[in-house]
Amino acid sequence: MNGYDEASQCDAMALLALALAKKVVIVGDDEQVSPLAVGQNQDSVDHLIRLHLQGIPNAVLYDGRMSIYDLAKQSFVGLISLLEHFRCVPDIIQFSNHLCYRGDIKPLREGCSSPVHPHLVPFRVEGVRDSSVDVNREEALTVASLLAAAIACPEYRGMTFGAISLLGDDQAPEIEQLLLKHLSPDEYHRRRIICGNSAQFQGDERDVMFLSMVWSPEDAPLRFLDDKKFRQRFNVAASRARNQMWLVYSLDPGTDLKSGDLRRRLIEHVLDPRAVTRELERSLGRTQSPFERQVLESLVRAGYRATPQWPVGSYRIDFIVEGDGERVALECDGDRFHSLEKLPADMERQAILERLGWRFIRIRGSAFFRDREKTMQDVFKKLEEAGIRPEGVQVPRASDEDSLVASIRRRASELRAAWQEELNAENQNVGGRAEPPGLHEVRREPEGKRTSPSPADSRPVAQSTLFPVEDEEHTS
Repeated sequence: MNGYDEASQCDAMALLALALAKKVVIVGDDEQVSPLAVGQNQDSVDHLIRLHLQGIPNAVLYDGRMSIYDLAKQSFVGLISLLEHFRCVPDIIQFSNHLCYRGDIKPLREGCSSPVHPHLVPFRVEGVRDSSVDVNREEALTVASLLAAAIACPEYRGMTFGAISLLGDDQAPEIEQLLLKHLSPDEYHRRRIICGNSAQFQGDERDVMFLSMVWSPEDAPLRFLDDKKFRQRFNVAASRARNQMWLVYSLDPGTDLKSGDLRRRLIEHVLDPRAVTRELERSLGRTQSPFERQVLESLVRAGYRATPQWPVGSYRIDFIVEGDGERVALECDGDRFHSLEKLPADMERQAILERLGWRFIRIRGSAFFRDREKTMQDVFKKLEEAGIRPEGVQVPRASDEDSLVASIRRRASELRAAWQEELNAENQNVGGRAEPPGLHEVRREPEGKRTSPSPADSRPVAQSTLFPVEDEEHTS
């Protein structure tokens, strides 16, 4: 028997190993990063498929962009879902749980098992994205200084760290250069620091993660972002931290991002990680059946503002869904309150309410329980056609009162000021020549290559004297 792990990252070339075993176990997650087929000529691939794969079932899937996990899911039955989650504390994993897994993931770690609090920390800066290289230097400087400041705190003794750029491949090397300049090589390796993108962290984890959003404000709200590729990247990035995750961003979610945008959903979750759970608890008690409860969970987790059992005169509507000044009635057909025997009365009631201006979307129980995801995607599409988009949930202003976070913020601010003084002194010493690469040059790395330095090529590094370096080795 052969086994594949992280099969969602393996392209069709991994099929060669299937010939080596009578049985194969393929483990993966189609909600995580898939093959990108970088540099691949799609026309040539399509030609090869037509030429050599005649008669092969689902031949069009073997295009280099489908993972071995996707291929297996399309071709075989017997899918087993593993729902228990052991890595992250609940506040961290709930973003991915709501975004990709319909709330089915069961976090088994207790929040109190983390030695550092809070588990999610937002940090907004006045950064500007250089779109020519997808670099936000203010965010990079902030991430590097926060990470260095955390290393100096005894609360983070022995912990490992990582940094992920949510956009492109150029931001991570920018962060790495700053850390290499101001941390000793021993400390860098002891803390297992890696700066990269989501693909480079898939299957990996660190005790503390720093995420850099990179995007910055423009003249109008940014283009809506919710495609599968970025959903996969955000899912992976937001589920790598075991104990604590920092999000460094330059956007105002209320003015720079549209409702339902992935970036807005992540920022709002970090600002208040329990907002969606509270909204579900508030609304679920008013539903009348398990069918309605599951529909409501899908709506709320997707960011829609839904109210169950809405009264209209002597009638009641299963749900109303609101947004952008629009309102739609949602009815669940097929349970004891909407049986086939009651269908004529239901349709008569709907006709009366439609004359009053109500618009209806009906969900059949048989279709929902046969394919919940597809059914709800159809509902979301109809809601969008009606002018209703996800709005998320209202979150309170973030508080900076936590003593540990406040201490790290102050220390990071001191480090940034000291680093700037060092840079100014270096520029004066070299007679105004170009600034060192730690701040303004971007070292490009090939896609998929990790940026952690190897001991063999570590060069002398100017170590900051603003904070102590631990002597003890990391224990995993």
